Amino acid sequence: MDKLVIFAAGSLRLAFTPLLAAFEQETGHQAEATFGPAGLLRERIEQGEQPQLFASANLEHPQRLVECGLACFVQPFARNRLCATVRNVPALTAPDVLTLLCDPQWRVGISTPLADPSGDYALQVFERLERLLPGQGSALSRRALILVGGAQTAPIPAGRLAAEYVIEQHQADIFLGYASYADALSVYPQVTVRRLPAELDIEATYGLCLLNNASPAAQSLMKFILAEQGQRILQRSGLLAIPATEISAGGLMGERS
Repeated sequence: MDKLVIFAAGSLRLAFTPLLAAFEQETGHQAEATFGPAGLLRERIEQGEQPQLFASANLEHPQRLVECGLACFVQPFARNRLCATVRNVPALTAPDVLTLLCDPQWRVGISTPLADPSGDYALQVFERLERLLPGQGSALSRRALILVGGAQTAPIPAGRLAAEYVIEQHQADIFLGYASYADALSVYPQVTVRRLPAELDIEATYGLCLLNNASPAAQSLMKFILAEQGQRILQRSGLLAIPATEISAGGLMGERS
């Protein structure tokens, strides 16, 4: 039996590892996943690579594949939020996060915009900060350090999480990334995860698409992700549920039209 090949956003690695294992146990279908920044994965598909299913940390990249005629529709399947992971010292754990982001003494790291949705969401945080405190958002955008998630950035070593790694390596004092990593980051005493204030809170919507070469097994995987068991696994991994009203009948049935 040929393996089912999927491309998935790097922030899905912790969730999709147990999810794909459960899918294989239930259906017998093996899935081979390539994880990485969703924008870079989308470019690989546009350049001719042929996974059967693409799972992105935003809706824009799979929608681009639909517009290019490489996929049929985009299905939201989970949500996430951004958070600030900080060095675990009183100067970064005591003040409110808004104050920290406006203080130029602290180095703020982000992922690569356009290549990685996490970087795009970080820019949205800066835009909200600019509306809230004119001048502060644009200043933060200029001094933010693009550290991960791009074709030219240094890779994160296997088994490490971007936020703890760049802080441990003294590349940044604060890293804006996904809140779904909070539990995984809690085992690292050198960092603390802090929630963004309501004024800066960003909700990320994740999207799936079946590529034009999708097999019945790929359609079954989409159905599994959207169904109760798949959603439970995603939520145990720190992702947020997608409202049932946003799950299309086509997605639940594994159909492509």
